[in-house]
Amino acid sequence: MLFNVHSANSLLASTLTIPSYVEAAKERGYQILGLADVHSLQGALDFYNRCQAAGLKAMIGATIKLPGALKQTQVYPFLVYALNQAGYYELIGLIRRLSHQPLSPGAIWDYLTQSCHNLFYISCGHASEVEQTLIHSGDQEASLVLERLEQVFGPGNVYLGVAAFPYNPVEGEALKAFAKAYQVPLVVGQGVSTLNQGDAFSLKVLEAIGANETLDVELRAMQGVHYVYNWADLEAQYVRLGLADCLTNSRQLADRMQVSLPQNQAFLPKFPTPDHLPASQFLRDLTQSALEDLRPADLAVYQQRLDYELEVIDSMGFSDYFLIVWDIIVYCQSHAIRVGPGRGSAAGSLVSYLLGITRVDPIQYNLLFERFLNPERYNMPDIDMDIPDNKRQQVLHYVVERYGQEQVAQIATLGTFGARAAMRDTLRVLGADSETLRVWARAIPKELDISLPQAYQKSAALRQLVSQSETNQQLFQVAQTIEGLPRHISTHAAAVVIHDQALDQVIPVVERPNQPLMTQFTMYDVEKVGLLKMDFLGLRNLNLLDTIIKQVQKSQADFDIEAISMEDAQTLALFRAADTNGVFQFESDGIKQVLRKLQPERFEDIVAVNALFRPGPMKQIDHYVARRHGKESYQAIHPILEEILAPTYGIIVYQEQVMQVCQRMAGFSLGQADLLRRAMGKKQADVMAREREHFIRGAREQGIEPEIASATYDYIYEFASYGFNRSHAVVYSTLAFQLAYLKVHYPLAFYQALLNMGSSNQTTMADYILEAKRHTGPLLGLNLNESQIGFSVSGQQLQVGLSAIRTLRHDFVSHIVEDRQLLGPYTGLLHFMQRLPKKWLKHEWLESLISVGAFDYTGMNRPTLLKNLDKLMQSVTFSGGNLSLFPELEPRIEWVEDWNPSQKRDKEVEILGFSLEGHPVATYQAFAKSHPNLLSVRDILAAQPNLKVQTLVLVKGIRVINTKKQELMAFLELEDEVASISGVVFPQSYRHYVSLLKEGQVLLVEGTVELDRQGRHQLIIKRLSPVNEQEAKAPNSPNEHPFQRCFVQVKAFQDLKPFLPGLRKFADQYSGPVAMILVDGNRQTFQLDDAYRVSYGQKAQAELAKLLTPFKIIYK
Repeated sequence: MLFNVHSANSLLASTLTIPSYVEAAKERGYQILGLADVHSLQGALDFYNRCQAAGLKAMIGATIKLPGALKQTQVYPFLVYALNQAGYYELIGLIRRLSHQPLSPGAIWDYLTQSCHNLFYISCGHASEVEQTLIHSGDQEASLVLERLEQVFGPGNVYLGVAAFPYNPVEGEALKAFAKAYQVPLVVGQGVSTLNQGDAFSLKVLEAIGANETLDVELRAMQGVHYVYNWADLEAQYVRLGLADCLTNSRQLADRMQVSLPQNQAFLPKFPTPDHLPASQFLRDLTQSALEDLRPADLAVYQQRLDYELEVIDSMGFSDYFLIVWDIIVYCQSHAIRVGPGRGSAAGSLVSYLLGITRVDPIQYNLLFERFLNPERYNMPDIDMDIPDNKRQQVLHYVVERYGQEQVAQIATLGTFGARAAMRDTLRVLGADSETLRVWARAIPKELDISLPQAYQKSAALRQLVSQSETNQQLFQVAQTIEGLPRHISTHAAAVVIHDQALDQVIPVVERPNQPLMTQFTMYDVEKVGLLKMDFLGLRNLNLLDTIIKQVQKSQADFDIEAISMEDAQTLALFRAADTNGVFQFESDGIKQVLRKLQPERFEDIVAVNALFRPGPMKQIDHYVARRHGKESYQAIHPILEEILAPTYGIIVYQEQVMQVCQRMAGFSLGQADLLRRAMGKKQADVMAREREHFIRGAREQGIEPEIASATYDYIYEFASYGFNRSHAVVYSTLAFQLAYLKVHYPLAFYQALLNMGSSNQTTMADYILEAKRHTGPLLGLNLNESQIGFSVSGQQLQVGLSAIRTLRHDFVSHIVEDRQLLGPYTGLLHFMQRLPKKWLKHEWLESLISVGAFDYTGMNRPTLLKNLDKLMQSVTFSGGNLSLFPELEPRIEWVEDWNPSQKRDKEVEILGFSLEGHPVATYQAFAKSHPNLLSVRDILAAQPNLKVQTLVLVKGIRVINTKKQELMAFLELEDEVASISGVVFPQSYRHYVSLLKEGQVLLVEGTVELDRQGRHQLIIKRLSPVNEQEAKAPNSPNEHPFQRCFVQVKAFQDLKPFLPGLRKFADQYSGPVAMILVDGNRQTFQLDDAYRVSYGQKAQAELAKLLTPFKIIYK
């Protein structure tokens, strides 16, 4: 048996994982195992369960660092174990107590005396107070320590641990004599913090990471002693050392420990109902009333579904749970906190819909209750709530106040070493320089959750690095040992646990200053115990939606986002055009490509795209698109399958479709069908074989031939693991559609909110700015007298806010606006500085304001103001801010030539991350529109290698070098309005195009996309052309373009009215020489004004056809 064991949950002090510990200990002959992590029971349940599964006895303890019994100014490790169930809860209480604000030594020992009656104390070797006192002060003083420990833990509950490896004969003999003299049993005190002997150096590195130190030892194979020995070897060593009593005493101690950890219990809180009504009755009253208010056309169907759901909820004991969620929703509604339309499978519940927990009708969208709550499989319900990310703490505070500070806790999560972090930290503590760190980092592929073994397989650069030396191989091995180990503990981003009793009577918790309790168990262990977990997810896009709606309601008070048509033509046109920046879950380049291919015509298409664009079902996208457009045929095995899969063109897109096939073809209940779906998803072979017979037998009873049933079973099995939760797809697509609707119909409000939300990715912010210009017109720049804190609307234009200046503190920006509102506008820079309190008079902040044009309204250019800034600051400082009393201190202004547009743009990009100064590439917009094959630099950066591309770019920088053959070639820095890329011009192309290579030149570039040595995209340039030359050849010149008119055939002119706003935006984006003429059913014509003239280019024609899908378009 082992007592003094620390796992990786003793953060940065052990490389021993619980799974490997239990597995290895079983193999190495142990029957009894202990775990005593430092101030932590984090791994207790996992350890206990794994021991149970392996047939081992688990002992639950902890290592507590406390002031000494005698020397209270010194801290010692105390190894304490639970004697029984009461001891386990005492251990929970002790750890919680020590997690709170610092306690005096006296208070700690008083608490130990009063509260620790069912715990054992084991001195844990050389560092313990008993052994330290014995060595340095002798038996008599050590006996005083022993006496104090026995007063606290009780006679017979104090043991002295002694290690066999390493064994110090002097200390060991002294400890044996002391134990014999004072009749204290010796037990096995062997320390364990690694799995194998060779892990010692990895542990040393891990400890150095925790201490933020570097190691000055050579990288070598250190031989450790604190590892899991073979029990036979350890036992033999204790006997050789004359410590056989340790083994006997340890067995007796282990026999005394009888602790079992409670699991799979229904620790459900109770909801305080009015007049003490049963929760089930109150829930029925609420939902029945809501159904009567809803007044659905087919009331009988809804009533039957409601009665069924309520019966299941009541029978499973979950009525209180639904009422608690409802109560939180009611709080949010009464405090103007927007709640999302739903999340996950909960949207399949009519009860959830009637309570306002979800906002989509499950009957209308054919969503299944059993996918959420299966009456044939007892499982805790899981209703997650999306709330604006800036309101999450408010909602959490309400839950704590409503249900009790002792009954509510946030759930812990472990931050672990990823591949890059493990490699970086290993290198850092061993003294690697920054360049070495970069080289190793670049060699690890940038893939989410990639492991070091996977990276080694995928990266030739990493394999080359590792093979360069034995040192590198050892480094890599150490990093692999550390990878996956916990690095820190934090709170789960969303999860909260609620109980109707004090949580520390069930699970370990810790206290935090001015915050709710936090569990030590992670989410999975909390669920195993049987506690109710709820997720309050702070959703940025919900905050965005709420902000836009509030802005819209300032001018349209009755606007209701829930009342919009989910088949709105202009919103669907936006999805077809993939104009989905800022639209929840539809911003990525990949999903935009799917939208362009699919050309969605209804809300159901949006739901399908959302479900398909996932790692598994993504394989079916091309088939889905081809079938949607009639380019691929499919034949259903059976008419029932045809009926169920018709909406998705014969492809299983949703998990619910698997359930419906099982129900309709094999007579399964939906509960049974959900169990089969789960088993298929997990690919459980034994269950699959058994359920195949069940399915075929059930199908035969439905009159379906066994061959067809077997083929159907194979078909659904093939796709079951790919299917997505339809309920979740519907609710999240609803949120996406709502945002898209606002983008189309209220662009000013949309972009104001979107730009104020900002982005951690400044390139994305530049994208948003560029798009806002395109959809709302030119933006108003920064103006100290007009700009608000954030982006604002002035008239019908967006104006950049002062908070866009990244170098300014928020409180400084707030002061400017408040001061301006109170005392009026600033006449100029000097006036502004005079009104600034001294603490805000900072050179770098004033320089930023000047550089981005905040003082352009004064008529003084930016370089002039910057040139004179120091003199102005000195004047204000010397005059005490009042130059009217000291006019002689006012400086004489020295004028400087203004920056050119390129210089202004560069400075704005540096400070803001974007520029309102027109980019040279933007002046060729008409040219770009008439060349539909042109890609933006952003598109090229997302492209696959070897793709041949054309792009329109500004030459930002040129570096010419000599090759080994003494030939000239060039590296170019190229950019468009949003992004930049490197270009390579090899000697042959350089000789041909050298005359065009000038900084500041806009060029049409043709070339091939490649990756450089660091894996970054670059353009191998084959051809360069000046844009003006191309424009002269372009077919949009008046004498050469093939079309003058675009005819749109409509039944009546008013049919086009809903499309006019979108058409106007289209004309702005694809402006050109072609007049647009309407032709009605009577062949009457009406020419739209010149604002609607459009390009005839292929891309423009394709986009117009998408926009005006219901109408026939003819070019002449």
